[in-house]
Amino acid sequence: MTNRAIADRLRSYANELADRGDNLYRIRAIRRAAFAVRSLPEPLESVVAQGGPAGVVAVAGIGSHLAEAVATFALTGEWKPRKGKATSALS
Repeated sequence: MTNRAIADRLRSYANELADRGDNLYRIRAIRRAAFAVRSLPEPLESVVAQGGPAGVVAVAGIGSHLAEAVATFALTGEWKPRKGKATSALS
């Protein structure tokens, strides 16, 4: 999956959360992660393959709470954000 596709999904998820009135800081974190993924000079899949979720956390702009979901999405296409008020499947 391309960095652009991953970033687009993250932005879509952030917009969905915004439409539902979710936590502003969470929405900003997801949008910041989308920008970070889009700006990477190498495919995020390579980062995940080399370092797993820890490799994703090393990318400036992606926090530890979001890293696992982003890593899973990059490798499998399955979006599995942490359980909570604002979880959703992106399709």
